[in-house]
This record gives sequence, C-alpha cells and structure tokens, in this order.
Amino acid sequence: MGENWPQKGTVEFKNVTMSYRPGLEPVLKKLNFKAQAGMRIGIVGRTGAGKSSILQALFRLADLSDGAMLIDDYDCKDLGLHTLRKNISFIP
Repeated sequence: MGENWPQKGTVEFKNVTMSYRPGLEPVLKKLNFKAQAGMRIGIVGRTGAGKSSILQALFRLADLSDGAMLIDDYDCKDLGLHTLRKNISFIP
C-alpha cells in the first residue's frame, strides 16, 4: 500500500460484528455488504438500527469483535488510524 491508497474506493464489510464494550450485546451482528467504487450510498433505518455504528466501525472508533472491513481489498485493521481516517469521508 502506497501513498496513492485507496486507488478505487471499494468498501466491503465481511461478517462484521461490533460491541461498544466487551460483555455488551453486539450492535452490529455479522454485517455483510459491498459498496463498489464510485457508488454513492445512503444508510437509512429507525433509531437503534446501527447506522451510526457502521460509521464508527469504519473509522475504527470501536473495535470489531469479528469479521473484516476492506477498502480496495486491504483490511482496515492493518492500516494506521491517521492513514485510514484521512482517506475516507462521509456526509451526515
């Protein structure tokens, strides 16, 4: 991975499970989706559905219990936080 990462911007969640603290019920449970490069997506749902939790997982504000998040087939857990966070963005 070089300074030109990400090249395309494909984002994939593979069986992502996340809790805010050990021992708490997971807020994301085996979440799977793939957003192709160049796609614009919206995440909608009622209160407590996990919309904000998806963003918190993507920005690594909380650790995953299981699964992987990939950007251009590169596992986000292997990236430095600064590199990850400066190369992704969202519009609230």
